[in-house]
Amino acid sequence: MPFNGGLNPDGGPVGSPPMNSLIRFLVVAGLCAAGHVFAADSFEGKVTLAMTSGKGRAQDMTYSMKGQKIRMDMKAEGHEMSSIMDLAKLEMLMLMPEQKMYMVMPIKKPVEQAMEKQGASTAEVEVTGKTDTILGYKCSQILVKDKDTVTEMWVAEGLGMFMGMGSGGGGGGPFGGGRKPAAAKWEEALKGKGGFPLRVISHDLKGKETFKMEATKIEPGVRPDSDFVPPAGYQKFQMPDLGGLNPFKRN
Repeated sequence: MPFNGGLNPDGGPVGSPPMNSLIRFLVVAGLCAAGHVFAADSFEGKVTLAMTSGKGRAQDMTYSMKGQKIRMDMKAEGHEMSSIMDLAKLEMLMLMPEQKMYMVMPIKKPVEQAMEKQGASTAEVEVTGKTDTILGYKCSQILVKDKDTVTEMWVAEGLGMFMGMGSGGGGGGPFGGGRKPAAAKWEEALKGKGGFPLRVISHDLKGKETFKMEATKIEPGVRPDSDFVPPAGYQKFQMPDLGGLNPFKRN
């Protein structure tokens, strides 16, 4: 049964993060998944990531992967949000635990658009040849240099696909920031190339750290099917049109 309760002024259910933030999350997740839609890795398990921005904002994220499905759970600024990407169906489920609701979003169109733009990034990408071992996984160092940011990535193979963080520019997160719905340059650099970043550190041109993400736990193993469907008791929420702002609306 569709949810018919109260809405925030921007169209989201009462008590939820701002709907425009949810849209940013959905857009970026779809775009960052584009390079991997037809080549899901065989890894099954969960990776836990800790992220901090230059402003001291802390976010925790977990990636759970099983076949062609990926679940992201995020906690930031007192809110929780989860998304489940089904790459076989090109469909995303957005779970809102605080409201016991979920939304179903088609992602075929934004994924196709992102695939058309692959390779269009102007960032300079350098594979340095350096390696490090993080949580038992061998990682290769990749530097991504943009006009105002230098990002150091340590990328491991064999850990499935990385779909991005749901924030434009790295560190904003789906619950705030007001940034445009675009992936950070280091996220763009991973499109179509595979690999999972277990450590990411961005600096501005003055050397100040602006963002850091690092894996804190890797749990290989079978994930239950129940992790990739809406929990029992959740109501389906139909996202409003929002005056044409919904990037997933079918034409």
